Parts: sequence; C-alpha cells; structure tokens
Amino acid sequence: MDKNDLEDLLELSIQAAQTPGLGIVRWFEAGRLSVEQKRDGSPVTIADREAETAIREVLSGHDLASTFDILGEEFGQEKSGSRYRWLIDPIDGTRSFVNHIPLFGTIVALEDTIEKEVLIGVIHLPVLQRTYAAARGLGAHSNGVGLCVAPQKPINEAIIATGDIAQFISVDRTDTYQKLSEHCPYLRTYTDCFGHALVVSGAISAMLDPALNPWDSLASKVLVEEAGGSMMIRPSTITNKVDILFGSSETVKELAKLVDFA
Repeated sequence: MDKNDLEDLLELSIQAAQTPGLGIVRWFEAGRLSVEQKRDGSPVTIADREAETAIREVLSGHDLASTFDILGEEFGQEKSGSRYRWLIDPIDGTRSFVNHIPLFGTIVALEDTIEKEVLIGVIHLPVLQRTYAAARGLGAHSNGVGLCVAPQKPINEAIIATGDIAQFISVDRTDTYQKLSEHCPYLRTYTDCFGHALVVSGAISAMLDPALNPWDSLASKVLVEEAGGSMMIRPSTITNKVDILFGSSETVKELAKLVDFA
C-alpha cells in the first residue's frame, strides 16, 4: 500500500471512528439503556450495534476501503478475499458506558493479514472529545498534536496501568497482578481504550492488559509504536484472545522480566 492510500485511509478511519460519536453520547446522557449479556459475559446495548452499523456504512462508502474484509465486535466478519482487514470495536468499555462512566471509546484499525502488520489505529473518546490516530510510518497524533510515550522511569517510580482484576482472574494470572502490585507502587487500573490512550499520549508509562480480542488490541499496537514505544503480545489462556504489554520500551522490558511475560 502506498503512502497516498495510507494517508487517505487514515483520514477515513478517523471519520469512521468519530461518526457515531454524537449518537453514542446521546445514549450515554439519556441513560436507562437495556443491557444484554453476550455469550462471553460482556455487556452489549443498542448503542453498540448502532455505532458499528454507522462505522461500517462509512467504510463501505469508500472505493478502496469497501474492498477490504471487516471484523467487528457486534456483527462479526465480512470477507471479501482481501489481504487487508478492518477491525471495529464500536464501544470499547461498554461496562463503563452503561454505568455512566465517560471513559470508553470507539476503536478502528486496519491490518495487513499477509504481512501480519497493523497499518492504522484510531481511538476516539466521544465524551472527552479526544481522538488518537496513527498510521505506519506517518507518526501518531491526537487532535493535531504529535504523540510520544512517557520518558523512561524505573518501575517503582512510573505510573503503570492494568486492565480490570477480573481479566487477570479470567486467564488465571492473579499472580501477575500480585507481582505488579508489590513492585509498582503507582499501579492503577485504567481499563479499556481509555487506558491505552493514556499510554500512547505519555501520561502513563506502560500497561498490561490481558484477555483481549483483536478489535481491542491491534489499533494500540501501531499507535504505541508510532509514538516511539513498543508492544509485546502473547496468546492468552483463553482461545483466540491475547495479552498485551505496551508503553515505553525500556519500561516494557523491565515489566516483562518481572512478570515473565513472553
């Protein structure tokens, strides 16, 4: 894929992630949403489905983007036989959304399935009105300002984030959480894509987030790498999910050694 196409698709990805924002915020402010439980126990609402539909409509209206496969959290995969695949999480952090906590967002990513490389990643936080976007080789930015991961600090001084303790329990890795809590005095739980955005903006040094789906994690890979950091990925103990450790490169290495992340 050439640079012009990548730049065009990055702008399209930002548009796609932002398009359902007003509708999501209206649902968020209205409250009293009916919440269903999916087979994996995670919540889903009409707002999730409406948002994914809106994103798919944006992508399908573009000549090049419409030829790619699409994998979304709510409506599964549409295959076209392309080497490229869109990944969509319309509301990452639905549990926060339904509990009226504004720390949720929309994720759009584009991957090259042959090269196993993420080309584009966008996180949009509709209530906070922040958008984090990156494309391979084009850098990372938020609302027009360049992004850079946090400067290196020892893990006993750095702010380190994790996903919910429930995620560690689900993959039988509570020992990992315990090690982090013992060695990282500023350990905090900034879950979902809000936590990821804090890492790529340099607000926190690193994050360990287990038991993620592809639509949860891949956008953050290109975001953190284009912001000057790194990401380690390993298969989770749950089939088809992964654990990720990402942030400032030296901090990631130090944490990986501490918790035997390989």
